[in-house]
Amino acid sequence: MLGASASGLLASALLASLAALPLSSAWQLRRVAKPQDLGTVLSSHKNISTYYGLVKQYPDILLQLPNYAGVTLVAPNNNAFTKYELWDPNNKTMVTNFLLYHIMQGTVSTAAVPQGVSTFVSSLLTDPAYTNVTGGQKVIIDKQPDNTVVFTSGIGSRATVVEPDIPFTGGLLHIVETLMVPPARLETTTRDYYKDLQSFLGALYAAGLVSEFADQSNVTILAPREAAFQRVAPALAALSKADLANVLRYHLLPGAVRPSVTFANATHLSTAADGGQKVNLRRAGNNLYFDRAQLLQPDILIANGVVHIIADVLNPNATGTPPDPALGTQTPAYSPASTTDTGLPFVTALPCTTDCPVSTTAITGGGSAGGGGGNGTGPNATGAGASTTTDVSSRSSKALAAAPRCTGAVAGVGAAGLLGLAGMGLVGLV
Repeated sequence: MLGASASGLLASALLASLAALPLSSAWQLRRVAKPQDLGTVLSSHKNISTYYGLVKQYPDILLQLPNYAGVTLVAPNNNAFTKYELWDPNNKTMVTNFLLYHIMQGTVSTAAVPQGVSTFVSSLLTDPAYTNVTGGQKVIIDKQPDNTVVFTSGIGSRATVVEPDIPFTGGLLHIVETLMVPPARLETTTRDYYKDLQSFLGALYAAGLVSEFADQSNVTILAPREAAFQRVAPALAALSKADLANVLRYHLLPGAVRPSVTFANATHLSTAADGGQKVNLRRAGNNLYFDRAQLLQPDILIANGVVHIIADVLNPNATGTPPDPALGTQTPAYSPASTTDTGLPFVTALPCTTDCPVSTTAITGGGSAGGGGGNGTGPNATGAGASTTTDVSSRSSKALAAAPRCTGAVAGVGAAGLLGLAGMGLVGLV
């Protein structure tokens, strides 16, 4: 192992060696003076001295940079590190993955980021213990109407760029005011941070599908909100475990991480349901529908892909009826539909140990996985209400609605997820 002095010398040498990196043609056009080497640039910005110290402390990260024809570094300022009590600069695994997740492949200029369109970029984080997507874990970049640029990472964490487009030889540096968080597993994300998805997660446990959704690589998941499950609770309760599993697989688009910007009108995407049955995509103005279910919140990063929250539970046996954009709430794809109380379907299937949410939903009568009936009446529960016109490029770091949370030993891993410790193999639920 290198001593402190040897590590410092290696870091300095590697920082200086980045001067040999080729510049992208786009940056050559923007250049007005010869950029300085990375070490000089980092040392000259005193507000990122903590980040610079980590780079020098763990010089192995820099060995990867010459393999790329241009890179983008996202450097949190000193205040960003004080926001996280769990931050441990001496934890090599934590710091290494943190640094890798803050390096983007290729030069990304904020001037080139379009307004109103979410841009997915790949980082250098490829450790299978922390990510299960091809080509490096993703970061989402958005430019707001006032030209503020925001990097969105795991659990909806948003890092605002406070100093953009600082050139160095071989790439660009952006300074942000918050740490970017490597995306956590599906279970941690839905249980601890997006509270409107607890019924969806509970349904996966009830059907024995958590591993299928959370462990395979490169997935896109259409996750219905709580109110969606409440509306069709009687119908879902009447299904066999196998039929429930097929319904849920109709919400899984395997094989690719699909940002919302890639969803085109009048297209059809294969699902994991029987026979690879395809879900229909339709656009009406700013609204996007999967069959009849409106997209409510797009582009939530998880360790193995992306989640999009939708307004209704999809039905693989009732796909032909198009949505009516004039309606605030679409007719459910199941019969019977039901108005329920404030209980949450399927939450009793969550693996809790103490203070677990209890389902009080009264499920009566039979149900069918067949065509959509019912009157479309929404429940009187948290997270309920009519769908509204929603620009699918919008994003929030908060869940759509609050719900009881598990506070036992299983749920206790949520805090570790803030810094990416909720990786694929480290704290995954079993």
